[in-house]
Amino acid sequence: MSLIKVRIQFQDDVKWQIGKECDYKLNDNQVDVWRIKISSNLAFIDDFFKVLLPDEIVRANRYVQKKDRLRFVVSRGALRCLLAKYTNQPATTIKFVVSANKKPSIFQQNIKYNVSHSGDWVLIAISNTEVGVDTEEIDSSFSYKEILADNFGKDEINYIAHQDTINSFYLLWTRKEAITKATAQGLDDCLKYIPSLTGNHEVDINILSSDTNWLINSFKPDENNMASLATEITAGEIRYWDVNFERFLPGFKQTVL
Repeated sequence: MSLIKVRIQFQDDVKWQIGKECDYKLNDNQVDVWRIKISSNLAFIDDFFKVLLPDEIVRANRYVQKKDRLRFVVSRGALRCLLAKYTNQPATTIKFVVSANKKPSIFQQNIKYNVSHSGDWVLIAISNTEVGVDTEEIDSSFSYKEILADNFGKDEINYIAHQDTINSFYLLWTRKEAITKATAQGLDDCLKYIPSLTGNHEVDINILSSDTNWLINSFKPDENNMASLATEITAGEIRYWDVNFERFLPGFKQTVL
């Protein structure tokens, strides 16, 4: 049986830097995590629409609920604007493709990305190594106990029961989500065997369909949300950026962050 290593930790000292200070360079397998508050950027919804391609606009208009439509436009528009900075090309010319493992990627670019949204936040992780990110708004009314047996191991269930229950549930859940997104494994019957407790673990490569060692770093975007980032264990510094799209140049080809 071949094993891979998964190291899991919690970062409680995240410092969100001002986005306009970013150099958009991913040195030494660096990982950049961007935090976008949806409600603070609704004033620019028309500008975000301008960078979407026709098929993306059709997709946006399929959402029945207005809040879901606006969330998609902000998150997709923000993703295009940020990737434009890293690739030095207009946001509208970025071409998304689906790789062999069905994970979205950028055509002819080595940059990897992953997106998650919940509540009022969008998180976008960008790196030149595989990456996955998940954020969840903490809902104290959610009946999480009903899904524990199918998705968590015995030690994880005990941890959730004896810790700060609802917060502990979301902490472990985002960890499982993040690593399955990074590996493109998806949520399936193996979920309960994917580790989520803080510490060092060894996992059968078949559980994650990956021969890479992984690091999962958890943090809180704000007091009402939990998040986890999964990166290859060889990834370098993790930088956290706060962005508010306050100024735009014509055509949204160059975004001042």
